[in-house]
Amino acid sequence: MSVHPGHVLAHCISLTWHDQPLGPYRVVDHTCACRAVVYELVTIGGTFQIHRLTQSEPPQHAYAGSWRRAEAATWWLRLLLGSAR
Repeated sequence: MSVHPGHVLAHCISLTWHDQPLGPYRVVDHTCACRAVVYELVTIGGTFQIHRLTQSEPPQHAYAGSWRRAEAATWWLRLLLGSAR
């Protein structure tokens, strides 16, 4: 079982989402798959993105960021705490 993202806070920062990843990636961390929307922290050749998977038919994928490790960790924590979406 993985962590569930927190409820969206009133001062939530909106991430800019794109349709495609930067390239082939490896999953570093993820939220629980029991919800309709699952988030993954992924790495692509030394950079990091957040992958948002909406479990629908067909599934919808979106990708945010192009960060180094420390900045990606900050955005991942913000997403988990509900202060970024």
